[in-house]
Amino acid sequence: MKKQFSDDAAASCPANQGRSSFCPTKWTLVFLLLSSTLILMGGAAVAPALPSISAAFPDASETMVSLIITLPSLAVALTGFLLGAFSDRIGRLPVLIGSILLFTVAGTSGYYLDSLEAILVGRFIVGIGIGGITTTITSLIAEYYSGITRTKVLGYQAGAMGIGALILETGGGFLAGVSWRISFLIYLIGAVILIGIFLTMREPKRECVPYQSEPGNPSAAAVLSVTELAILYVTLFLGVALFFLMPTKLPYLLSGLLGSDAAIISGVILGLMGVASMVASVNVWRIVRRVNRQVVIGLAFVCMAAGMLLLGVVSDLVPVVAAVAVIGFGNGLLMPSITMWLSEIVPMPVMGKATGGFSVSLNLGNFSSSLLAVPLLIVVGTYAGLFAVCGVAALGIGVIIVGSFWFRRRKVSV
Repeated sequence: MKKQFSDDAAASCPANQGRSSFCPTKWTLVFLLLSSTLILMGGAAVAPALPSISAAFPDASETMVSLIITLPSLAVALTGFLLGAFSDRIGRLPVLIGSILLFTVAGTSGYYLDSLEAILVGRFIVGIGIGGITTTITSLIAEYYSGITRTKVLGYQAGAMGIGALILETGGGFLAGVSWRISFLIYLIGAVILIGIFLTMREPKRECVPYQSEPGNPSAAAVLSVTELAILYVTLFLGVALFFLMPTKLPYLLSGLLGSDAAIISGVILGLMGVASMVASVNVWRIVRRVNRQVVIGLAFVCMAAGMLLLGVVSDLVPVVAAVAVIGFGNGLLMPSITMWLSEIVPMPVMGKATGGFSVSLNLGNFSSSLLAVPLLIVVGTYAGLFAVCGVAALGIGVIIVGSFWFRRRKVSV
């Protein structure tokens, strides 16, 4: 398997196609994936420390303390596109290196800052770093690899994002058990990754990318569909908003079913969801070789719908585990499929702007998930009802996506 991947990577190497003088190595892939683990880390790594932080700042409201978790996503949503455009102008690696520096320094600031206001400023800066990491890593994967190898790596990236969030949340929880300040030191992982980036990556030579207009061969920029890109962003936003109901609302559902044991069991079940997501992500390339990408995205929403509808009627733990695994599998299909879609339709000279929009949609979906759930919960009255309604919405989205593919295919064949 390793040799096959190496052979595929060599065949897709930009140097072999006149795109760049640098061929990514296995260590390049390792640090691309390690960098990807930081994308979903944001505020989640220090979430277990929130009760202790509230106790340390008794005059601060719970809402203000919770900004430690939500501010990074808001910062990405506000700055992601600008960082992507900046990487198009000055290069991917300078923005990536600067972003990981911001991530590391600002992330650890909670260890030594004395006021909650200063810590919140640091959290916003962490979000800026995550925005730069999201934008540049996805762009670098698109530029370093092509063909089926790119598809595989994008799947590995989605798996790394999910597993990274799980591992780093667990690590942050362990450190929070020692001290809430020490939990912020989990961000020092950025320093290790930064060393690896210096050693294993080089800036792609984008001036050599064959996207310039040629006689009889219009440039990719000329055929880039803004409408299709907008549909991609909306699809990503909806998928993320639905998926992030799991970590924010599932514990409340389980609390009603299990009582005092819900907190521990919620963590275990969400961990299983991460494993299911990783399994789907690393194998999605096998599926897209046989099934159209649009159908895979539609099936991802159908999987999330099936799991959420099941959560709407469960009365004990076993079907909850099954439902969460199906939802995780759906998310594992969705994320790499969308990044593949992005890499296929966007020319490299503007990939930074496009991935900036990707990071904005991703984090707006994350940030908006709980906000959108509040009015729904008021209307339906129960967490089971909330999941049922969201399951119906996910099913509708999936049917529309798959149905539009078959309609266009039938229209073309007529």
